[in-house]
Amino acid sequence: MNNTTVYAVVEGQTEQAFVDNVLAPYLGHFNVFIYARLIGKPGHKGGNVRFERVRKDIEHFLKQRRDTYITTMFDYFRLPYDWPGRGEMPANLSTEEKANRIEQAALKELKRLFPEHNPEARLIPYIQMHEFEALLFSDISILSDGLGIQNCEIERILNECGGHEEINEGIETAPSKRLERLCLRYNKVVKGKSISEQTGLETIRKRCPHFDSWLRRMEKLARQK
Repeated sequence: MNNTTVYAVVEGQTEQAFVDNVLAPYLGHFNVFIYARLIGKPGHKGGNVRFERVRKDIEHFLKQRRDTYITTMFDYFRLPYDWPGRGEMPANLSTEEKANRIEQAALKELKRLFPEHNPEARLIPYIQMHEFEALLFSDISILSDGLGIQNCEIERILNECGGHEEINEGIETAPSKRLERLCLRYNKVVKGKSISEQTGLETIRKRCPHFDSWLRRMEKLARQK
């Protein structure tokens, strides 16, 4: 099986830690070697997910070796309305449909901008619905223990929203905002890393189907070469 390199352009330090510490060891078993890169100039902390900024980073990696792949990990909650597909999003779409619509719109625009670099074959856009913290809800006990709160607090949120990837993007109702209200000492980078590592990909994949689809696509990359 051939080795495959994937560059993941990510939103912030939490996503970077997740890719490096959770995804990379797992995908390495498939000979898929993934490296997280924060958006923006080296040394920055990420954030500010404007498409123009992301486009430059993706262009940089597309122009490297033609046998490499590029993926993304950005929160739907943080995307500005000028992101491809974001502004005209119909309200009645399912979570999966929203994510797919934005990912395909971004891919379409990048194909238009860089056709000579074959983004259709090399780019795997991924939008996290609705925010990275949704993944942390995958194991109620681990999340509750990690934050020092009661299981029923997490169960109430999941019952209210109807699923892990359904926890929505409102200013006060996004996954991270809900956790901050439950735990005043919640630290996105530290807790995100430790809780996701304890939860494990197997559990996350069972609870988060859109995330699972993304991981399946990357698992197959080495076999495609």
